[in-house]
Amino acid sequence: MNLQEKVLTYKDDVVKGIQGAIQIKSVMEESKPGMPFGEGPAKALNYFIDLGKKLGFDIVNYDNYAAEIEFGDGNEVLGILGHVDVVPEGEDWLYPPYSGTIVDGKIFGRGTLDDKGPAVICLYAMKAIKDSGIKLNKKVRMILGANEENGSNCMKYYFNTIKRPQPELAFTPDSSFPVTFAEKGIVRIAIKKKYNNMNGVQVQGGNALNSVPQKTHMVLEKDYIENFEEALNKYNSTHEFKIECELKDGKYHLLSLGKAAHGSRPEKGYNSASALFTFLNTVTIKNKDLHDFISFFNKYLGMETNGKSLGVAFHDEESGNLSLNLGKVSIENGNVELAIDMRCPVTISNDKIIENITNTLGNNAEIEILSNSKALHVAKDTFLVSTLMEVYRKNTGDIKSQPVAIGGGTYARQVTNGVAFGALLSSQEDNMHQKNEYLEIDKIDTLLKIYVDAIYELAK
Repeated sequence: MNLQEKVLTYKDDVVKGIQGAIQIKSVMEESKPGMPFGEGPAKALNYFIDLGKKLGFDIVNYDNYAAEIEFGDGNEVLGILGHVDVVPEGEDWLYPPYSGTIVDGKIFGRGTLDDKGPAVICLYAMKAIKDSGIKLNKKVRMILGANEENGSNCMKYYFNTIKRPQPELAFTPDSSFPVTFAEKGIVRIAIKKKYNNMNGVQVQGGNALNSVPQKTHMVLEKDYIENFEEALNKYNSTHEFKIECELKDGKYHLLSLGKAAHGSRPEKGYNSASALFTFLNTVTIKNKDLHDFISFFNKYLGMETNGKSLGVAFHDEESGNLSLNLGKVSIENGNVELAIDMRCPVTISNDKIIENITNTLGNNAEIEILSNSKALHVAKDTFLVSTLMEVYRKNTGDIKSQPVAIGGGTYARQVTNGVAFGALLSSQEDNMHQKNEYLEIDKIDTLLKIYVDAIYELAK
């Protein structure tokens, strides 16, 4: 039986399955009884559980942290890791972000690429093999988590708390093709400062550490600054992304606009918070504390995405440059918090990054370590990487591309022998974590073929 022909017979079901998954808003929320990451992620996890049951797989739900959907026999396990949670939708979508609307052959919605769409595709690739009757030597286990976008506490619970066994081989369809053999280390910190005489300033920007803030709001007392309107007009005349202003009750209400992007590729976006504070460095600021903060910000951060002014502009040949994203900003009652996401070259230790920033800032700020995830590096000549490369080349005809290193962090680093494999093809627009995220329906054919091949080749 031709598995690739069989798997394509499920395409209509795949499209409907993706739409159903997208229609559940699964952004992390406050935990509830039996819902450790909030109602949305739990609902999304159970959507996949119900779909897995419908397709005839064996199912286990681990307290709405994670779930297993599996078939087959064998002492060894091939793991397919996916996540059902998503980053916040942001604003200005063409179509409702949780509608699964189909327009011009595209499914629009948060999670179509990252990671609900690929997870559904892999689930039907599993079904094609299961229904074919082909016997594999490994059990195939899809492991779904509900907290990948906010620290992967789902997988920590799954592997460390309840101590589920590690799969012998694993891949996650949560990156781009061909094969991601290395993932940079991820260091997330909060830089905190306290000012006693800046209560007339409020700032809120960004909604996720791993996204470039598209909008930043600021309120400040009019008498804190001079020559403001002239400077603002000059700025807006020379910049694509504007800063809007309204004067109400003696206060400036500012809205800084930018372009969202994945936090591992901040150079592809335009940081609205950084832009706002960079602009304020061009005006006369009468409030000393606000002046000092703006000077501090532009000395150590500014519009940089490589961490040069913080002393961490590292690079290596394997994985490239360090990237730095100012993901969230908050100023309230003189309390400043700048939350930063850094993706660190695989040959540079995360501890070195933290040490350099600590030494650079000295006593000028407090640093809180939010998370510290070590790099992943799997040799290119391993069975896992070489097999997946062969599968990719066979199904795309692309014989030139080589395994890649990325700044993104996936579930691959949660397993002992795993890599990210797709699901973004080179011909697709990468709009993960951006508005108008979409998946082209005609790409599903190629993806189904790739994943049914990958599962068979790794588990046979």
